[in-house]
Amino acid sequence: MSIDFKLKDFFYPLPILKLRRFMEKSQYFPEDQLRDYQLERLQLIVRHAYNNVPYYRDLWNKLKISPDDIRSLDDLQYFPVLTKDDMRAHSRNMTADNAKKYHPIAYSTSGSTGQPVRFYLDASSNILEFCYYWRHWSWGGYRLGDTFADFRGHFFAKNKDTANDLFHYNRLTRRLVLNNNLISYNNMRLFADCIRKYRPKFLKGLASTIYIFALLLKKRGITDISFQGIFSTGEMLLPHHRKLIEEVMHCKVYDSYGHMERTAAVSECERSGYHINMEYGILELEEKSSSGGTVSGSVIGTSLHNFAMPFIRYRLGDVIEISSDKRTCPCGRTLPLINKLHGRIEDNIVTPDGRVLTSIFIVFEFVDGIELGQLVQKTVDEVIVRIAKNEKYTAEQEAKLLGILRTYVGNEMKITFDYSNVEAIRGDTHRKFKIVVSDVDV
Repeated sequence: MSIDFKLKDFFYPLPILKLRRFMEKSQYFPEDQLRDYQLERLQLIVRHAYNNVPYYRDLWNKLKISPDDIRSLDDLQYFPVLTKDDMRAHSRNMTADNAKKYHPIAYSTSGSTGQPVRFYLDASSNILEFCYYWRHWSWGGYRLGDTFADFRGHFFAKNKDTANDLFHYNRLTRRLVLNNNLISYNNMRLFADCIRKYRPKFLKGLASTIYIFALLLKKRGITDISFQGIFSTGEMLLPHHRKLIEEVMHCKVYDSYGHMERTAAVSECERSGYHINMEYGILELEEKSSSGGTVSGSVIGTSLHNFAMPFIRYRLGDVIEISSDKRTCPCGRTLPLINKLHGRIEDNIVTPDGRVLTSIFIVFEFVDGIELGQLVQKTVDEVIVRIAKNEKYTAEQEAKLLGILRTYVGNEMKITFDYSNVEAIRGDTHRKFKIVVSDVDV
């Protein structure tokens, strides 16, 4: 769910403060009160979808269901599931007729499938996202205005003039953006000097990025880099990764789960409990299985705040495990707990000059006409770009993709395009697809 906050997109001070005050209280509400809030929001957004979104109106009329059928949260299960294939096929009809009223912004993500999905998020959704991050970070001690560091590769790669910049510091937001495309053994002292200079209290980034950073700090013998808290996003945080990060950077890691479409969010508190944010969206499990007092299932999420393009029963594909019996967290919050999350784990591309690229999986999001994309590295001097294309993929789009890749990997690495079909690239459909596959060790 990592997102690049731009002030112009999130500058709604009064609604933000109102929602922030509510979310500070609601994390301690009784579960029945939280469910009442969810039902109220659900009824509102389902009726809006029926009245303003052609896709939902046509589908629900065909199935003879309507907003009046939502009398409890349990009634949501009788509505059809929305898939990423549905999104690609019906994206125009999924946009609300009155979307402009909600100040929509276009986004794109490949998620865990490698197949781009394009959609809109609106002002209400941005307000929610800001407040969600604000609350989660506050669990680690963050206060608005604290200096924080943020690993973000595309921030630099999108512009050739900044591709080789190590960092960017915004004095207004007190945000130190670090270029994770330049993480390498040779650059670690430069990164350490930068962090010593600006002294950020907190660090945020992909789990794998932070792990590689900590690993190379340790190999370099740099022991004085520490933070008040670290926030990992976007990928599974493996136990041995957490252990090394906390050991090297002398603080707790606060993990989280979410996605760009913003239908469900889970965040870790100071007592290591993974809480479902009920005010954010409705999280359901399908294809459930029980074993040893736990229930596992694939995640379905429903957005409660995005009116420009509502996601109702959106299949995410990640697997979550919860206890059969309700558990309480020592932190005192009443937000429900999960046991484990099984999400995305990507490999990393290692360049000939020793850099470790941890966020290169996003490159396919910026090119049209790619039905499925994958990066494969078998040797340190070559990356194979596997693409299933459609009619929108032109020579111009190939040149654009090549240019983006060059800003990441540099000029020394050979880039080979391999065009195929979705089935051949996807392979075993029973396994979670990996956008980046590398046989090269860090």
